[in-house]
Amino acid sequence: MPVLTTGPRDPTGPRHLTLDNGLHLVGVRRPGSPLAALRLRIDVGSADEAPDEHGLAHVLEHLVVRCSMGGGRVADGALVEAATGRPHTSYDALVRTGDIATAGDVLGAAFRQLRPDTRHLADELAAIRRERAQRTADVRWRVQEAMFAALCPDTPYAHPVLGDPGTVDGLTPEAVHRFHSRWYHPSRATLVIGSDRVDEELAALAERARLWAPGHPRTESRAAAPPPDGHAVVSEAAGAGRRAVAVGFTEPGTPCDADACLALARRSVRAARGIDVLRLRLRSHTCTWVMLSATDESAAVRSVAAALRAVRELLLGPDGAALLRTEALIPELRSAEDIQQSVAEASDAFDGIPAARPTTATGVGEVADAIARWQRRFAAALPEGPPT
Repeated sequence: MPVLTTGPRDPTGPRHLTLDNGLHLVGVRRPGSPLAALRLRIDVGSADEAPDEHGLAHVLEHLVVRCSMGGGRVADGALVEAATGRPHTSYDALVRTGDIATAGDVLGAAFRQLRPDTRHLADELAAIRRERAQRTADVRWRVQEAMFAALCPDTPYAHPVLGDPGTVDGLTPEAVHRFHSRWYHPSRATLVIGSDRVDEELAALAERARLWAPGHPRTESRAAAPPPDGHAVVSEAAGAGRRAVAVGFTEPGTPCDADACLALARRSVRAARGIDVLRLRLRSHTCTWVMLSATDESAAVRSVAAALRAVRELLLGPDGAALLRTEALIPELRSAEDIQQSVAEASDAFDGIPAARPTTATGVGEVADAIARWQRRFAAALPEGPPT
C-alpha cells in the first residue's frame, strides 16, 4: 500500500507518496491544464560509474528508451525525452491528460530487466559516436568539460557524461544488463506528475506501479565522493585572438533554481549584462560557472567580476526596483506556469531542495547581496588573487 510521507496535507502543495517498493510518487496540481507532464528520475548518473564504466549510464539511457520503452512513443505521438547527467538520469513525457496512464506504463518500463541484443547495442553505440563527434566539435563543450575536470579532480564528477570512447565502444550486452540491474530499482527513483486532477491520477499511478515497477533486488550503492571546494579557470583558443573561457567554483549547497533570491539574481545578470550564471547540483555540492569569450583567462575573470559589480550597482540605484520587477521577478513568476518546469523542480524534492519561488516581497538588497557574493567568488579565481 502507498504510504503518505508528508505531514498534514497542504491543499496547494505537492503530494508525496512512497510505495512499498520504495518508489517515490510526487503530484503537482496544475488546475485547468489540458496537458500533463511526467518525469521519472533515476538516481544514477555518470558520477556513479566505476573507471571501467565511464559512459555506461548514458548508454543505458539510450537503450532503456529504445528497448524497454519501445522507442519512447506515448499514445499517438508524444515522445519520451531522456537525459543523463552527472547526478541523475531523467525521462520526461508531456501528454494529454487522457494519456497519463499510458505514459506511466511507458516510463515504468524502465524498471524491466534490460537485456539488449547485439544489434540494438551496436545501433545505439553508433548514435552515441555521432553525438560525441558533435559535442567535441564545440569548443564551449570542451572547455566546460575541462572546467569540471579541474574543479572535481580525483572524483567521479571529473569525467564527461559521454564517457571514454574506448570503454563505450567495448561494452557488451552483459555489461549493460549488470549496470541496469544494479541501479534501476524503484527505491532509487522518483516519478512526478503534474496535472489538473493530480489526486486521482496519483492514486491511479500508485496502483499501476505494482505492475510496471515490481523492481529487482537492490544492491549496495556506491556514493560518489564530493568535489572539493575551490575554483578553476580553463580556456581554449577560439580564433581571432579570442579564447573560450569557463570560470567556475564549487561549494556545499543547493542549486540556483531552488532558491528564490539566487534565481532572481541570475535573471538580473542575464538581462542587464547578457551573462548566464549556470549552476548544477552535484549532490552535496553545487558547481557555479560562466562561459564567455575573452582575450585571455585573466581578462575573462575581470570581465565577469566587473559585470556583476555593474549589475549590483544598477539594482541599488534609483531604477533598481523596476529592473528587478520587469526583468527578473515577472519572468520568474511566469516560469512557474510551465508545467514541465514545475515537474522538474518537484523531482528534486527528495534531495532536500526546497521548492522556493520569489514573491513581490523579495528585496532588491537581497538580490544585490547574492550578486556581490558571486562577484567575490569569481574574482577569487584570478591567478594573482581577487582585486583589493
